[in-house]
Amino acid sequence: MQSYTTYKKLIAKTVILSLVASLSIAFLYGVYIKQRAIDELARVDARKTSRMAFEALYSAMEKGWSKQELDAIIVRLNNVEPDMRINAYRSPIVAELFGDRINDKKIREHDPMVARAMRGEEILTGNDEIRYLYPIVVKQECLICHANAKVGDINGVIDVSYPVGNLKISLTTMINSFIVFFVIFTIIIFAILYFRLNSLLVQPLKQFIGLIQEIINKNDMAKRVSLKTKILEVKNIENYFNKMLDSIQDYYEKLQELSDRDYLTGLYNRRKFEEFLSYEIGRSLRHQHKFTIIMIDLDNFKYINDTYGHASGDLVLKEVTEIFGSNLRNADILARLGGDEFAVILPETPYENGYAVVEKLRSQLEATPISLMFDQITLTASFGIAEYPELGDSIETLLTGSDIAMYKAKKAGKNTIARADQNDQEMAAEIQKKGEFIRHAIDEDRLEPFFQPIYNIRTNELYGYEVLARIREGDRVMAAGQFIEIAESLGLATKIDQIILSKGLEARAKLMMWDKKFFFNLSTHSLFSGDYVSVIEAHNGQNLLKGENTGIVIEILEREAIHNVKALMEIIEEMKEKGIAFALDDFGSGFSSFVYLKYFNTDYVKIDGEFVKNITVNVKDRIFVKHINQIAQEFGKKTIAEYVEDEETLAILKELGVDYVQGYYFGQPHQLS
Repeated sequence: MQSYTTYKKLIAKTVILSLVASLSIAFLYGVYIKQRAIDELARVDARKTSRMAFEALYSAMEKGWSKQELDAIIVRLNNVEPDMRINAYRSPIVAELFGDRINDKKIREHDPMVARAMRGEEILTGNDEIRYLYPIVVKQECLICHANAKVGDINGVIDVSYPVGNLKISLTTMINSFIVFFVIFTIIIFAILYFRLNSLLVQPLKQFIGLIQEIINKNDMAKRVSLKTKILEVKNIENYFNKMLDSIQDYYEKLQELSDRDYLTGLYNRRKFEEFLSYEIGRSLRHQHKFTIIMIDLDNFKYINDTYGHASGDLVLKEVTEIFGSNLRNADILARLGGDEFAVILPETPYENGYAVVEKLRSQLEATPISLMFDQITLTASFGIAEYPELGDSIETLLTGSDIAMYKAKKAGKNTIARADQNDQEMAAEIQKKGEFIRHAIDEDRLEPFFQPIYNIRTNELYGYEVLARIREGDRVMAAGQFIEIAESLGLATKIDQIILSKGLEARAKLMMWDKKFFFNLSTHSLFSGDYVSVIEAHNGQNLLKGENTGIVIEILEREAIHNVKALMEIIEEMKEKGIAFALDDFGSGFSSFVYLKYFNTDYVKIDGEFVKNITVNVKDRIFVKHINQIAQEFGKKTIAEYVEDEETLAILKELGVDYVQGYYFGQPHQLS
């Protein structure tokens, strides 16, 4: 098992190693200085001493002193430094001319170093004690006295001996030596630190960074870091980073699953379903076989959510998933596209066989009771079938065609199966084309609010505006009637409602029209899915009048209300508490219009313009308008007549007692400025 150290220990080891190295260098350098003193400095000092002794003797000899007097000078020189001994030995040339001394002859014959010095060799020797032999070379001026000699001969040797302890080193030498030692010591310390930290810290970190870059570049979450190191902290970085990678990989895999799967049912989501559909189109094209796509929408699922709650609705969706999954082959692809909408791909399955599968799904769903709380419910669904390549060869065509077929099944009475045919294909292509147009208009911010005035019929004063959606295309403006149904079928109506509401409120605030009512058309689907209360409350925060009534009126269509009566009643009550009013739009267009006056606590009733526009020539329409107005007012609601386009119509409405009017007679929809 590999052992690891810590940075604390590493630094301690590095410091100790540096200290040992510096002490070793100091010791070796001390030996070097000592040797240098012996080899160089001692030579200099000894030469000076020898030269001084020679000069003293030479000066005496010039005065004609005797040998005894010269010996006395040497004695006095030795007394100057008790530990230093100075001797002078005559060479044979001097002895021949002036006479020899017994001791000199003996020394010349028995001391090899003196003999070498007599031959002209300067000698420095000794460790604990320095001995320096300085040969006295004959110079030109010496020939006056030494007639038997010639220039270059040796007249004698001065022998100087003294302990090493007496060696004196100059201050300059000491300072220079210290500087040299300090520089060398610093370089060594930094070199040790550099190489140690480089190998134990920098290199593992560079390796670590390189591995991270590789993971990022290759997006390889399965790769793990492995560092060559003996440092515990670096190893801990490796371990914790790998643990972090484990967590990221697990999170990444979960995100990948969520991007492919519906979180509630575990089925494939729309994005993944479309990928499978694209793959199946390519495979079927290569092998020249057919396949079937099924679009499924649960009938009256909204009732389950409203009655039993969304938690129960989720349980129902899971049960439905089990029912569908158990009646499909392993190769079949089941997906939840959103809400209560499912889709199935039946590979290598022509329409006839696909229809049998759909019928099986329909009958099994209808025959399987689902338990909710203390109740059991029976659920049905509407099915739309499209066959490849009969209907089309693109994802958009197949999805839109099967979707239209499913809507056909719903209109046919629900719990039925409808097939997409060629006419549906043409309709699907047209819907797809218009859908792209609407999406581009949304993305390019070409949705604009237009405002149609509403007047008080008695005072002829402006009461408010109905805010209408328009799409601008160059100089042309497209009315909502040209695109709203397509937007609803493609799920774009909610987005349009949000944009028009926001822009309409901005225009009202900009023009400070707080005393006027603003009517907005919101689909029931928008009301169920959007948080419009907070948007309106934020807008009303700018209202200088600061009344409890926001001045905002939400128009709901009678034909939409029939599908969500209970839930819509709750939303109306909730929003009315926030000061938001409601109007029942196109009243009279359905068979159960008057029932809604009982259940929906609306503030206004907008009389369907189909009755209003002909009241001057059609007695029956006049009767309808009369009774709608009368009953609505008896329920405490204000009435608004639409499609008022001439003076004669206005006069009849005044006579009938209608409260407010709007139409081309008072002004076409326009932008406020």
